[in-house]
Amino acid sequence: MPYSKRIKKFQAILEENGIDLALIRQNADLFYFTGTVQDAHLFIPKAGEAHLYVYRSLKRAKEESPLKNISALKGLSQLEKIINGLGFSNIDTLGLELDVLPTGLYLKYQSFWPKAKTKDISRLIRFLRKNKDEGEIHCIKAASKMAEESLKKVPEFLKAGMSELELSSLVEAQMRRLGHPGILRMRMWNQEIGMGQIVSGSSGAIPSWTSTPVGGKGPHPAFGMGASFKRIKKGEVVSIDIGGWAKGYCCDVTRPFVLGRPSQKVNECFLYIKELIDKLHGMLKPGVVCGDLYEFSIEFMEKRGLNENFMGMGTERVPFVGHGLGIELDEYPFLSRGNKMELEERMVLAIEPKIILPDLGVIGLEDTFLIEKNGAIRLTGPEQNLTII
Repeated sequence: MPYSKRIKKFQAILEENGIDLALIRQNADLFYFTGTVQDAHLFIPKAGEAHLYVYRSLKRAKEESPLKNISALKGLSQLEKIINGLGFSNIDTLGLELDVLPTGLYLKYQSFWPKAKTKDISRLIRFLRKNKDEGEIHCIKAASKMAEESLKKVPEFLKAGMSELELSSLVEAQMRRLGHPGILRMRMWNQEIGMGQIVSGSSGAIPSWTSTPVGGKGPHPAFGMGASFKRIKKGEVVSIDIGGWAKGYCCDVTRPFVLGRPSQKVNECFLYIKELIDKLHGMLKPGVVCGDLYEFSIEFMEKRGLNENFMGMGTERVPFVGHGLGIELDEYPFLSRGNKMELEERMVLAIEPKIILPDLGVIGLEDTFLIEKNGAIRLTGPEQNLTII
């Protein structure tokens, strides 16, 4: 979908919600509406043309974005003059991304519109972004191909005695060679992630601050998540959870590996995980309530006596079994407890059932799915196996 059509759709949403003007600053939202993430202010009125004012780099913004009205912004002190010049000074209601906008900026913007009411537009933008167009789906498929090619290299990389960080560096180097920028965007406050989480054995049971079922010790408490200096041993599960990337869009995929013969418990748990993800795949259809998929997953694991080890351990469990993705890794919809949102065509989401065993590691799968009219297709590979090396 061309950016102009996205802006037109959003203007109709602004009109419907009684918002006269939206001011957009966050990188993911800027990219969605303009095709660039240069430091800029995007003004979208409920009617009329959008305007992009760029602090830096104006040259790149003009090269990267097809928007017609792109101008320089030398500093925030210029904004009041710009707002008056555009005829935006006397609006009644201003829309801001209140879930991500720093308070200092919020107060500064309020000073430019002292009489205007402020409304949060973040949820409106996220609702617009939840259904992907053909171009976005093409990018996510390309991201999935990157992840698949990288996972196929793991048996070459994985050796007993190497550290999780050594393995992570090899997998990530492969993705970098294929064009990965080295980060995955997340919207939720203070959530940070690189290119994924690679953990082995007991380190997979170490929780972290991130809203993920798997934490990992990490290299240091300053970034206590993911791969650490722990040495990988034979017989323990190595969980490779990575996000491929293409032209701003990501996928999410997890595959488990074992050096040597896995225990009977690991094999049993993997079969449960495979059965659950297959059942969930079959349930992915327009109109299905997201929270129902979560409840089904919980009941499935309760019947097998593994609920306390599902999607985390004990009190550290997360209340979801899947999430939408696109430009960001945590988009709508969420397959979470009590969520009444229904699945729709062209939603893209990752389903990630995972069992965490304290001594053996993370036994889990994750795949990215596209919702179509009569069901869903799996975008990520390789095959859903417990790979024994």
